[in-house]
Amino acid sequence: MNFGAMPNTRLKCKVPKEQNPPFLLAKISKKKDFFGQKLRFFVLKNTNFVSMKKSGFADMPLHYGHVPAWLAERMARLGLAVVENIVLDYGKDEVLRRLSDPFWFQSLGSVMGMDWHSSGITTSVMGALKKAINPHSRELDIYICGGKGRHSKNTPQELIEIGSRTGLDGNYLVKCSKVSAKVDNTAIQDGFQLYTHNFILSDTGKWAVVQQGMSDASNTTRRYHWHSEQLTSFVDDPHTSIYGKNNGLILNMTDSAAAASRNGVMQIAAEPPERMLKEISKLVMPNHHDVRAKDVDLKRLGTVLWLSRFNDPARFSFAHGGKDGHPFPVPTKVYDETICTLQMAIHKAK
Repeated sequence: MNFGAMPNTRLKCKVPKEQNPPFLLAKISKKKDFFGQKLRFFVLKNTNFVSMKKSGFADMPLHYGHVPAWLAERMARLGLAVVENIVLDYGKDEVLRRLSDPFWFQSLGSVMGMDWHSSGITTSVMGALKKAINPHSRELDIYICGGKGRHSKNTPQELIEIGSRTGLDGNYLVKCSKVSAKVDNTAIQDGFQLYTHNFILSDTGKWAVVQQGMSDASNTTRRYHWHSEQLTSFVDDPHTSIYGKNNGLILNMTDSAAAASRNGVMQIAAEPPERMLKEISKLVMPNHHDVRAKDVDLKRLGTVLWLSRFNDPARFSFAHGGKDGHPFPVPTKVYDETICTLQMAIHKAK
């Protein structure tokens, strides 16, 4: 695994004395980067490296602040050296594959000087790479689009311009960018709202996406990785791994187990509204006094009750209970207060 270049200074590196160390350190020849700086390259070779198919997740605590200018400049230079070396040794498509690996990406950010578990790694690393790589896109045949906040909205136009220069289908790339963002923002309802989106591509048409969402509830961020090389569907298991704390159940419509739900949603969307309204208007009262869970149509509460607020009588029984004690005995004091409130409103209205 190539982590890039170090300044041409004398370094003392210690390799763990293990029988089968996971990483082996090797020095290779001196080179010059695009800035004309002499560099001494080192390669970290992972003897047990398992390639990821196309994507993953990473959860990180939310950190505030900015990258100082002195570090931002060095991050750009180091990032360019890393990418240049990968392209020279493994090819341009290898850059996309590695950026789509959340573990490699996090390691790269740490090497570039960011806090190892910081949410700022995503925006800072991608910002540095875009700044350093795009001026040399013709040599590297790699392009980086998008960014944080308002810069993410520039992705479609940037892809169209790249398509016109390279002959790639810019409209198709724009579709891939938008769909990947829509999936992680909407189809996966995990409480994280996207605020940064980067689309990386080569002149071969292969691409990767690195985007990040924020959760106000947990004060954490989650990074999503995509890789087009083996992508067969945008909505059927497009991710290969999840890295982070399990925060409980979520609605993941991209899971293969949700295929029936996805098909059901599409069928409902294709049906005439008149048919749905007709189904909603049906009312059959049960032959029992107590209010049971099956009497309240929980599935319709979120998507149907907004059409008509009075088509589910069972939920209104919780206002003042029932004379037979279902769902609870009538609280007379509350009942009287309701009457008093209504009467007072009528009196003031008059």
